[in-house]
Amino acid sequence: MNFLLIFIVTAILQFFTPWWTVAVVPFLVFIWRPLPSFRAFLISFAAVALLWFVYGLYLHISSDGAMSNRIAQIFSLPNGILLLLITALVGGLTGGFSGLAGSLMRQTFTGNT
Repeated sequence: MNFLLIFIVTAILQFFTPWWTVAVVPFLVFIWRPLPSFRAFLISFAAVALLWFVYGLYLHISSDGAMSNRIAQIFSLPNGILLLLITALVGGLTGGFSGLAGSLMRQTFTGNT
């Protein structure tokens, strides 16, 4: 349930708010609906990484790879797909550590998971 909640709310907010919203949503979700720390990290990582990869893949396909391949050249990457994977990794780590922080914050103030 937390995965879907993070995925859907983050997807909606990404249209109206800055990129760092991907850190706020998992943090608040795991304060509200806590899980053990490692599971909170994995679920947050997977939700945000999948969201960013799917949206990036949509943009890649809709532009026939032109945009992502040009941005990949700026970073000296061989192609746009590798750029999408790195972007998903960065977004996933941001969301994962945010979910972990929310879970640990809940544990700190309540004393349980």
